[in-house]
Amino acid sequence: MKDIKDIRVACVGCGVMGGALVRAMAKVVGADRITVSAASYGEASSFAEKTGVRAAKTNADAVSGADFVFLAVKPAYIRDVLSEIRPFVRKDAVYVSMAAGVTLKTIGELRAVRIMPNIPATVGEGMVALCSTEGVSSDDLSIVKTLLSESGRVDEIPERLMDGVTAVSGSGPAYAFLFIEALADAAVRFGMPRKQAYVYAAQTLKGAAELFLNDGRSVSELKDAVCSPAGTTIEGVIALEESGFRAAVINAATAAFEKSVELGQK
Repeated sequence: MKDIKDIRVACVGCGVMGGALVRAMAKVVGADRITVSAASYGEASSFAEKTGVRAAKTNADAVSGADFVFLAVKPAYIRDVLSEIRPFVRKDAVYVSMAAGVTLKTIGELRAVRIMPNIPATVGEGMVALCSTEGVSSDDLSIVKTLLSESGRVDEIPERLMDGVTAVSGSGPAYAFLFIEALADAAVRFGMPRKQAYVYAAQTLKGAAELFLNDGRSVSELKDAVCSPAGTTIEGVIALEESGFRAAVINAATAAFEKSVELGQK
């Protein structure tokens, strides 16, 4: 197995998601082992100045000699980028794509990994799902997992589940932000200052998630633990159910799922 400190990583694209993963990977391999490119050299150079990674003037320069080539580009551009860089990528390099909906078949490489990260990776609390082609060795897949480890939880899944992951954890933070905003609006309605309301709402969701992940009880059991007989919380839960809360969340995820499937068919 390759020494993780000896590998070279390239990342085509250093926007919000790509940038978050590059920052996380830099903690594992060192910033000087990572080269990034972007739509313009100025963008890549600015990112490099902030993070200590190397900036390349072109995508071809970025991927040349890299062991792992991360593709942090929009789904609409993935095919063009692949065509552009293929002649310059080492034959034994591993492609790692984070383009939503883009399948391993579409990537078309013997050694390819498909990942779906999410925005909490920017604070090391992300959820990253991955799957790979048969050409990716267990050692190389282990390296990819290690590279991503500082971004949050990393989980290997079959590709057939990836559209669902995109809809739930990939898009899920947006649903959570909406809930935080709504909960904060309620706090403001009750007289709490806006800034303080957001902290109360956000910390409540963060704490609830940590409790579930570490407690061992089911979600239903934890919900029941908060709902005292004839208390305030059960009244709130009833109101949510009457408003179709669960159905609204499921419908939102279903819409995102269908869009992910659509992207994979283009």
